[in-house]
Amino acid sequence: MTPDGPRAHRNEGVQISGGTQYGPIAGGPEAQATVYQAYSVDPSSAGPLPAQQELLQAVAALRRDLAALVAERPGALEPDAAQDAEQSLAQADSEAGQAQPRQGRLRRRVQAVADALGDVGALAAGVTAVQVAFDRLFASG
Repeated sequence: MTPDGPRAHRNEGVQISGGTQYGPIAGGPEAQATVYQAYSVDPSSAGPLPAQQELLQAVAALRRDLAALVAERPGALEPDAAQDAEQSLAQADSEAGQAQPRQGRLRRRVQAVADALGDVGALAAGVTAVQVAFDRLFASG
């Protein structure tokens, strides 16, 4: 194939320059690569980004609300649903606290929480807060 024609100066395929890239990468003429970074690239900065901190706070608040609901109104939630939600919240808290939270893993945890608690009106605001904070953490641009 000769390097002439309309595609002569067009890069095709996966193009990575400098450092390690995380995220889905696709090849081809119309390919797009999306890289999500939840932690500051400045090594001198300490602590999580504001969006990451918001998610950690939302998860902690929902865990407190869930524990209070189970203690105050034991029949308000199926025991298995409460246990599943608490386990998913603990895993979400652990993942969100990582230097580089994995979007897919965190998305599954947030969805599991929504599935377990979605019908519980007393916890709806907390579930929504966790979902919104997750969306902000991984918003592109």
